Amino acid sequence: MILVTSANGHSGQFIIKQLVKSGYDVRATDISPETEKLKETLGVKEVVVGDITDIRTIRKVVKGVGQIVHIPPLFIAEEALVGKYLIDEAIKANVKQFVFVSVTHPIMSSLLNHTAKRLVEEHLMYQELKAHFNYTILQPMHYMHNFDPNAVKESGKYEIFYNTETKLSYVDPDDVGEVVSKVLADPQKHNRASYELVGPDFLSPKGLVKEFNELTGEHAVAEQVPDLDDFMNQVGFLNVYGRESVKHLAKTYSDYGLAGNPNVLTWLLGRKPTTFKEYVAKQLKTRGN
Repeated sequence: MILVTSANGHSGQFIIKQLVKSGYDVRATDISPETEKLKETLGVKEVVVGDITDIRTIRKVVKGVGQIVHIPPLFIAEEALVGKYLIDEAIKANVKQFVFVSVTHPIMSSLLNHTAKRLVEEHLMYQELKAHFNYTILQPMHYMHNFDPNAVKESGKYEIFYNTETKLSYVDPDDVGEVVSKVLADPQKHNRASYELVGPDFLSPKGLVKEFNELTGEHAVAEQVPDLDDFMNQVGFLNVYGRESVKHLAKTYSDYGLAGNPNVLTWLLGRKPTTFKEYVAKQLKTRGN
Protein backbone atom coordinates (compact mmCIF):
# COMPACT_ATOMS: atom_id res chain seq x y z
CA MET A 1 0.00 0.00 0.00
CA ILE A 2 1.28 3.45 -0.96
CA LEU A 3 0.27 6.56 0.98
CA VAL A 4 -0.19 9.78 -1.01
CA THR A 5 -0.59 12.98 0.99
CA SER A 6 -2.40 16.13 -0.24
CA ALA A 7 -4.18 13.66 -2.47
CA ASN A 8 -7.10 15.85 -3.46
CA GLY A 9 -4.98 18.63 -4.94
CA HIS A 10 -4.03 18.94 -8.59
CA SER A 11 -0.60 17.35 -8.13
CA GLY A 12 -1.97 14.58 -5.94
CA GLN A 13 -4.64 13.59 -8.44
CA PHE A 14 -2.23 13.56 -11.39
CA ILE A 15 0.21 11.38 -9.44
CA ILE A 16 -2.48 9.01 -8.15
CA LYS A 17 -3.81 8.57 -11.67
CA GLN A 18 -0.40 7.35 -12.78
CA LEU A 19 0.07 5.11 -9.74
CA VAL A 20 -3.29 3.38 -10.17
CA LYS A 21 -2.56 2.99 -13.88
CA SER A 22 0.70 1.27 -12.91
CA GLY A 23 -1.18 -1.15 -10.64
CA TYR A 24 -0.37 0.28 -7.22
CA ASP A 25 -2.80 0.22 -4.29
CA VAL A 26 -3.14 3.78 -2.98
CA ARG A 27 -4.20 5.20 0.37
CA ALA A 28 -5.12 8.84 -0.20
CA THR A 29 -5.18 11.41 2.56
CA ASP A 30 -6.23 15.05 2.53
CA ILE A 31 -8.11 17.47 4.76
CA SER A 32 -10.88 17.90 2.17
CA PRO A 33 -14.01 15.69 2.49
CA GLU A 34 -14.00 15.64 -1.34
CA THR A 35 -11.11 13.17 -1.08
CA GLU A 36 -13.64 10.37 -0.56
CA LYS A 37 -14.64 10.74 -4.21
CA LEU A 38 -11.16 9.58 -5.30
CA LYS A 39 -12.25 6.00 -4.68
CA GLU A 40 -14.69 6.32 -7.54
CA THR A 41 -12.92 8.81 -9.80
CA LEU A 42 -9.34 7.50 -9.58
CA GLY A 43 -9.67 4.04 -8.07
CA VAL A 44 -7.83 4.54 -4.79
CA LYS A 45 -8.22 1.69 -2.30
CA GLU A 46 -8.42 3.69 0.92
CA VAL A 47 -9.15 7.29 1.89
CA VAL A 48 -8.30 9.00 5.17
CA VAL A 49 -9.79 12.46 5.55
CA GLY A 50 -7.84 14.34 8.17
CA ASP A 51 -5.65 17.28 9.11
CA ILE A 52 -2.05 16.24 8.59
CA THR A 53 -0.86 18.93 10.99
CA ASP A 54 -2.36 16.71 13.72
CA ILE A 55 0.03 14.01 14.97
CA ARG A 56 -2.91 11.61 15.34
CA THR A 57 -3.63 11.88 11.63
CA ILE A 58 0.03 11.36 10.76
CA ARG A 59 0.25 8.22 12.89
CA LYS A 60 -2.98 6.90 11.41
CA VAL A 61 -2.05 7.38 7.76
CA VAL A 62 1.45 5.87 7.99
CA LYS A 63 0.28 2.72 9.73
CA GLY A 64 0.42 -0.31 7.46
CA VAL A 65 1.85 1.36 4.35
CA GLY A 66 5.08 0.28 2.69
CA GLN A 67 5.84 3.46 0.77
CA ILE A 68 4.93 7.13 1.06
CA VAL A 69 4.61 9.82 -1.57
CA HIS A 70 4.55 13.07 0.36
CA ILE A 71 3.12 16.10 -1.42
CA PRO A 72 3.24 18.98 1.06
CA PRO A 73 0.00 20.85 1.80
CA LEU A 74 -0.22 24.09 -0.14
CA PHE A 75 0.95 27.25 1.64
CA ILE A 76 0.66 26.29 5.30
CA ALA A 77 2.97 27.65 7.98
CA GLU A 78 3.53 24.16 9.42
CA GLU A 79 4.77 22.68 6.12
CA ALA A 80 8.33 21.96 7.28
CA LEU A 81 7.16 20.53 10.61
CA VAL A 82 4.58 18.31 8.89
CA GLY A 83 7.35 16.87 6.72
CA LYS A 84 9.62 16.29 9.72
CA TYR A 85 6.96 14.55 11.81
CA LEU A 86 5.78 12.47 8.86
CA ILE A 87 9.34 11.26 8.23
CA ASP A 88 9.90 10.43 11.90
CA GLU A 89 6.62 8.56 12.25
CA ALA A 90 7.29 6.71 8.98
CA ILE A 91 10.57 5.45 10.37
CA LYS A 92 8.83 4.24 13.54
CA ALA A 93 6.21 2.46 11.39
CA ASN A 94 8.93 0.69 9.33
CA VAL A 95 7.95 2.37 6.06
CA LYS A 96 10.36 1.13 3.39
CA GLN A 97 10.54 4.18 1.11
CA PHE A 98 9.75 7.89 1.35
CA VAL A 99 9.32 9.87 -1.88
CA PHE A 100 9.23 13.59 -1.24
CA VAL A 101 7.70 15.80 -3.93
CA SER A 102 9.66 18.97 -3.34
CA VAL A 103 10.33 21.81 -5.80
CA THR A 104 13.09 22.79 -8.19
CA HIS A 105 15.66 25.05 -6.49
CA PRO A 106 14.58 24.78 -2.83
CA ILE A 107 17.63 26.94 -2.01
CA MET A 108 15.83 30.04 -3.35
CA SER A 109 15.28 31.85 -0.05
CA SER A 110 12.97 34.52 -1.48
CA LEU A 111 10.23 31.87 -1.74
CA LEU A 112 8.65 30.72 1.52
CA ASN A 113 7.35 27.47 0.04
CA HIS A 114 10.83 26.63 -1.30
CA THR A 115 12.48 27.28 2.06
CA ALA A 116 10.05 24.94 3.84
CA LYS A 117 10.81 22.16 1.37
CA ARG A 118 14.54 22.67 1.78
CA LEU A 119 14.17 22.03 5.50
CA VAL A 120 12.29 18.78 4.82
CA GLU A 121 14.95 17.67 2.34
CA GLU A 122 17.63 18.33 4.96
CA HIS A 123 15.79 16.29 7.57
CA LEU A 124 15.41 13.40 5.14
CA MET A 125 19.15 13.36 4.48
CA TYR A 126 20.01 13.31 8.16
CA GLN A 127 17.50 10.54 8.85
CA GLU A 128 18.92 8.41 6.04
CA LEU A 129 22.37 8.75 7.57
CA LYS A 130 21.08 8.01 11.06
CA ALA A 131 18.41 5.37 10.40
CA HIS A 132 19.25 4.23 6.83
CA PHE A 133 15.84 5.48 5.77
CA ASN A 134 15.28 5.03 2.04
CA TYR A 135 14.30 8.28 0.35
CA THR A 136 14.04 9.93 -3.04
CA ILE A 137 13.57 13.67 -3.51
CA LEU A 138 11.73 14.81 -6.62
CA GLN A 139 12.00 18.49 -7.53
CA PRO A 140 9.35 19.37 -10.12
CA MET A 141 9.33 22.73 -11.85
CA HIS A 142 6.25 24.95 -12.18
CA TYR A 143 3.41 22.63 -13.18
CA MET A 144 1.73 23.07 -16.55
CA HIS A 145 -1.64 22.47 -14.91
CA ASN A 146 -1.48 26.06 -13.62
CA PHE A 147 -2.40 26.95 -17.20
CA ASP A 148 -5.89 25.61 -17.87
CA PRO A 149 -6.34 25.64 -21.67
CA ASN A 150 -10.07 24.98 -21.43
CA ALA A 151 -10.58 27.98 -19.14
CA VAL A 152 -8.40 30.15 -21.37
CA LYS A 153 -10.41 29.08 -24.40
CA GLU A 154 -13.68 29.93 -22.69
CA SER A 155 -12.57 33.30 -21.27
CA GLY A 156 -10.21 34.43 -24.01
CA LYS A 157 -7.54 35.37 -21.47
CA TYR A 158 -4.92 33.94 -19.13
CA GLU A 159 -4.87 35.87 -15.86
CA ILE A 160 -1.75 35.48 -13.77
CA PHE A 161 -0.40 37.09 -10.60
CA TYR A 162 3.08 37.99 -11.86
CA ASN A 163 4.70 39.91 -14.73
CA THR A 164 3.52 38.56 -18.08
CA GLU A 165 6.97 39.11 -19.63
CA THR A 166 9.16 37.03 -17.27
CA LYS A 167 9.90 33.43 -18.21
CA LEU A 168 9.51 30.17 -16.25
CA SER A 169 10.31 26.57 -17.00
CA TYR A 170 7.44 24.08 -16.78
CA VAL A 171 6.73 20.38 -16.32
CA ASP A 172 3.78 18.21 -17.31
CA PRO A 173 2.22 16.72 -14.15
CA ASP A 174 1.69 13.42 -15.99
CA ASP A 175 5.45 13.23 -16.55
CA VAL A 176 5.96 13.74 -12.82
CA GLY A 177 3.46 10.98 -12.06
CA GLU A 178 5.30 8.65 -14.43
CA VAL A 179 8.58 9.33 -12.63
CA VAL A 180 6.96 8.71 -9.24
CA SER A 181 5.79 5.29 -10.48
CA LYS A 182 9.28 4.41 -11.68
CA VAL A 183 10.91 5.50 -8.44
CA LEU A 184 8.47 3.43 -6.38
CA ALA A 185 9.14 0.38 -8.56
CA ASP A 186 12.87 0.38 -7.75
CA PRO A 187 13.52 1.92 -4.31
CA GLN A 188 17.14 0.83 -4.06
CA LYS A 189 18.11 2.24 -7.44
CA HIS A 190 16.72 5.65 -6.51
CA ASN A 191 17.72 5.74 -2.83
CA ARG A 192 19.38 8.99 -1.72
CA ALA A 193 18.67 10.58 -5.11
CA SER A 194 17.47 14.13 -5.74
CA TYR A 195 16.02 14.64 -9.20
CA GLU A 196 15.10 17.92 -10.89
CA LEU A 197 11.99 17.39 -13.02
CA VAL A 198 11.94 20.09 -15.68
CA GLY A 199 10.32 20.14 -19.09
CA PRO A 200 11.83 21.66 -22.25
CA ASP A 201 9.86 24.93 -22.36
CA PHE A 202 11.02 28.28 -20.98
CA LEU A 203 8.14 30.69 -21.54
CA SER A 204 6.55 33.84 -20.18
CA PRO A 205 2.77 33.99 -19.65
CA LYS A 206 2.60 35.83 -22.98
CA GLY A 207 4.66 33.04 -24.51
CA LEU A 208 2.28 30.41 -23.14
CA VAL A 209 -0.68 32.21 -24.68
CA LYS A 210 1.16 32.61 -27.99
CA GLU A 211 1.74 28.83 -28.12
CA PHE A 212 -1.88 28.22 -27.15
CA ASN A 213 -3.13 30.53 -29.90
CA GLU A 214 -0.85 28.93 -32.51
CA LEU A 215 -2.22 25.52 -31.63
CA THR A 216 -5.90 26.42 -31.38
CA GLY A 217 -6.37 29.40 -33.68
CA GLU A 218 -7.74 31.40 -30.74
CA HIS A 219 -6.87 35.01 -29.94
CA ALA A 220 -6.42 34.82 -26.17
CA VAL A 221 -4.31 37.35 -24.24
CA ALA A 222 -2.20 37.20 -21.10
CA GLU A 223 -3.02 39.69 -18.35
CA GLN A 224 -1.46 40.35 -14.97
CA VAL A 225 -4.10 40.74 -12.28
CA PRO A 226 -4.29 44.45 -11.33
CA ASP A 227 -4.62 43.90 -7.58
CA LEU A 228 -2.90 40.93 -5.93
CA ASP A 229 -4.95 41.20 -2.73
CA ASP A 230 -8.22 41.07 -4.68
CA PHE A 231 -6.89 38.10 -6.65
CA MET A 232 -6.07 36.21 -3.45
CA ASN A 233 -9.51 36.99 -2.06
CA GLN A 234 -11.16 35.63 -5.20
CA VAL A 235 -9.19 32.37 -5.32
CA GLY A 236 -9.55 31.72 -1.59
CA PHE A 237 -6.07 32.48 -0.25
CA LEU A 238 -7.30 33.88 3.07
CA ASN A 239 -4.73 32.38 5.43
CA VAL A 240 -2.13 35.03 6.25
CA TYR A 241 0.83 32.70 5.68
CA GLY A 242 -0.60 31.65 2.34
CA ARG A 243 -1.08 35.27 1.31
CA GLU A 244 2.50 36.09 2.24
CA SER A 245 3.71 33.07 0.26
CA VAL A 246 1.84 34.21 -2.85
CA LYS A 247 3.29 37.72 -2.48
CA HIS A 248 6.79 36.22 -2.38
CA LEU A 249 6.00 34.15 -5.46
CA ALA A 250 4.65 37.17 -7.34
CA LYS A 251 7.72 39.27 -6.61
CA THR A 252 10.27 36.53 -7.31
CA TYR A 253 8.58 35.41 -10.52
CA SER A 254 8.16 39.02 -11.67
CA ASP A 255 11.76 40.01 -10.87
CA TYR A 256 13.58 36.85 -11.93
CA GLY A 257 11.36 34.10 -13.34
CA LEU A 258 12.37 30.48 -12.67
CA ALA A 259 14.41 28.12 -14.82
CA GLY A 260 15.75 24.57 -14.90
CA ASN A 261 17.27 21.92 -17.16
CA PRO A 262 15.35 18.99 -18.77
CA ASN A 263 18.24 16.50 -18.91
CA VAL A 264 17.40 14.58 -15.72
CA LEU A 265 13.71 14.24 -16.55
CA THR A 266 14.62 13.03 -20.05
CA TRP A 267 16.85 10.33 -18.54
CA LEU A 268 14.23 9.22 -16.02
CA LEU A 269 11.43 9.01 -18.57
CA GLY A 270 13.56 7.38 -21.27
CA ARG A 271 12.05 9.84 -23.75
CA LYS A 272 11.73 13.56 -24.35
CA PRO A 273 9.55 15.28 -21.73
CA THR A 274 6.14 16.57 -22.77
CA THR A 275 6.16 20.03 -24.32
CA PHE A 276 3.71 22.75 -23.39
CA LYS A 277 1.93 22.47 -26.74
CA GLU A 278 1.59 18.71 -26.30
CA TYR A 279 0.13 19.29 -22.84
CA VAL A 280 -2.40 21.81 -24.19
CA ALA A 281 -3.46 19.46 -26.99
CA LYS A 282 -3.90 16.63 -24.49
CA GLN A 283 -6.05 18.73 -22.15
CA LEU A 284 -8.26 20.04 -24.94
CA LYS A 285 -8.74 16.50 -26.27
CA THR A 286 -9.71 15.29 -22.79
CA ARG A 287 -12.51 17.86 -22.73
CA GLY A 288 -13.52 17.00 -26.30
CA ASN A 289 -12.53 20.35 -27.78
